[in-house]
Amino acid sequence: MLATIKRKFLLALLGTLIPSILLCLFLLHSLHGSKDRVGTLYNRDFTGSALASSIDGQLTRVDINILRMIAIGTPDTIAQWKQENETRFTQVESNIAQLKRLLSNESDHTAQLQKITASYALMHDGMRRQVELIEAGDIPAGAEVNRTQVKDNANATFAGLSTLRDELGRSAKLRYEQQQEANTRAMILSAIALALIAVGGISAALVLGNTISRAIRRAVGEVEKLSNGVLDADAGPKATGKDETVQLANAVDRIRDRLKGVIAAQVEMARQHDAGQISYRMDESAFPGQYGHMVRDANALANSHVQVMTRLAQITGRYAVGDLSEDMDRLPGEKAVLTETMDQVKRNLTAINHEISHLAEAAAAGDFGVRGDTARFQHDFRTMVERLNALMSTADGNLQSLSALLKSIAAGDLTARMTGTFQGVFAQMRDDANTTAAQLAEIVGRIQQSAGAINSAASEIAAGNQDLSQRTEQQAANLEETAASMEELTSTVRQNAEHARQANQLAISAAGVASQGGEIVSKVVGTMAGIEASSKKIADIISVIDGISFQTNILALNAAVEAARAGEQGRGFAVVASEVRTLAQRSTAAAKEIKTLIDDSVQRVAEGSTLVHSAGATMSDIVAGVQRVTDIMGEISAASQEQSKGIEQVNLTVTQMDETTQQNAALVEEATAAARAMEEQSVQLTEAVAVFKVDGGVTRPARALAAVAPARKAGSGKAKTTAPVTSNRHATRQTHVAVAASDGGNWQEF
Repeated sequence: MLATIKRKFLLALLGTLIPSILLCLFLLHSLHGSKDRVGTLYNRDFTGSALASSIDGQLTRVDINILRMIAIGTPDTIAQWKQENETRFTQVESNIAQLKRLLSNESDHTAQLQKITASYALMHDGMRRQVELIEAGDIPAGAEVNRTQVKDNANATFAGLSTLRDELGRSAKLRYEQQQEANTRAMILSAIALALIAVGGISAALVLGNTISRAIRRAVGEVEKLSNGVLDADAGPKATGKDETVQLANAVDRIRDRLKGVIAAQVEMARQHDAGQISYRMDESAFPGQYGHMVRDANALANSHVQVMTRLAQITGRYAVGDLSEDMDRLPGEKAVLTETMDQVKRNLTAINHEISHLAEAAAAGDFGVRGDTARFQHDFRTMVERLNALMSTADGNLQSLSALLKSIAAGDLTARMTGTFQGVFAQMRDDANTTAAQLAEIVGRIQQSAGAINSAASEIAAGNQDLSQRTEQQAANLEETAASMEELTSTVRQNAEHARQANQLAISAAGVASQGGEIVSKVVGTMAGIEASSKKIADIISVIDGISFQTNILALNAAVEAARAGEQGRGFAVVASEVRTLAQRSTAAAKEIKTLIDDSVQRVAEGSTLVHSAGATMSDIVAGVQRVTDIMGEISAASQEQSKGIEQVNLTVTQMDETTQQNAALVEEATAAARAMEEQSVQLTEAVAVFKVDGGVTRPARALAAVAPARKAGSGKAKTTAPVTSNRHATRQTHVAVAASDGGNWQEF
């Protein structure tokens, strides 16, 4: 089955590979254009809008600080707020400079920014002048400066910032619409290409057969359920076999189990937070790969929301118990109001801390006759000291009753209660002490119950980890065999790539030789053409020489006739004329012979030129053919290199998976040991809480330990069952945890 599926999918791949590559190239091109547009949208429009909003916020905060100077300012706070305003002015000027650089190529935005800069400069000067008058104590003059110099310029600045944000928003909307149009075109073309690819894929899918299609439909159904969030649907009977369809079905089941685990962890974290356990976080080490990243990101999100609140609670808690040594963290931005508030609280509490410490030291020494100096304090703090004095006068007798109750609790008797008549806060102390004893009795009882549940769960976890360790070792062995096979395949592909590279080098050399031959033939063609032209010119010259010889012969004949007429006086001239005629006749004969030879040479040169032209055309075809062969060999060599790199990467991945599996096996063994240790610790916890007497003298550890023993035996039996039974065991364990957590519902969330 495996070989058949592989063969058919290879055929389908050949039919869809080329259009898929073309579609990918088109999509890459579209994404590149989209990247440029989105980059402009973010880097200019969104960033500019954010800077404008930041300027608006900074100036608003400056205005608030000035109002605070007028309303509640002291010399120290005015100096502090003035320094803060200068810092904010520096930030505003930095943001304006960034806006100028960002919008330097936009004339419309630049003009608006210049207006904002001008109004801000006037506003800045006015605010500084107003702060100086406030420092001098001349608040009416400061108000006049605000009315004449600050108010109108501030309104102009804020209006300009609002207009700039609107303009940037419209610009962003325009680019977004352009991007949407480009995306629509890309989607239409992609849909057409995908439709063509789908036709080929459907045709190939029909050949795969009914057995494969049923398995694929089942897997698609499971994936569809997963995509719709249906994780608890019945997947039907488990598929059997070792082919790809069975592996796919099993992989879908594993994905479902992973998603269930992540969702269960998130639900548990939400439940713990609702119950007040805001420090609870999901165990990211229990989830591999991207599931671990999802859990880690969720933990980080929860941590970021509660971190500030937790720190504030810690500081408030320390102040509440009288520890004023810690300061609130310096929080940035709008969070700074929390820092300022906590600093003010600390200053107010420090003033009364000395009196309280004095009274506390006296009370610690048993001297309840000491009284606080009420004349040093006013309002509620004075009332606090007066009430502390009253508390000192009545605390002695009331604390005796509380001491008796605490002694009973220290002795392990959680049924003891405070009795008697108390007034005010001591009546509340009596009620709180009795409530504390009752709550402590209830908590100890729950701890006794939870210790038994933890013991049972630890046994089950250890058994499950042992089973997981065996399966992980088997998987590591399979991965090692796969790595060895991939190493052999990598060696073969690397050798093929080297052969292809050598063939490519030979083809390149042949192409160079053919190209040089083509150039030489081209030069020969040019030379033959020049020889043919020269031969024709020589033939023309010989024709002229022949004509001259004929004319010379005629002239020599006429000269001989005239010399004969002259008699004795012309005899010498006649001899010369005879010689000239003889030379002319010989020249004519030679010219005729040369002309005949030249004509024959011209004819042969013409024939040779024709042959050379034909050879040049043939050589050009040879050069083109060799070049095509070189290109093909280059593509084959590049493809072989890419294939070698890909297989090497797969081999590396398999090796890394093998190492990871080995590490997972070691981690499972460590988890098993940890579960056994947790089981031992739960027994020790049960023994530790057994010393307390709760609920009328009847202790709960005996019942808890009696319930743990059957659960431990049941856990040992379930560890040997099949996978479905393991799931039931997991559900049972979750039920125990849920019950134990529900018992702590009386704890309040922070």
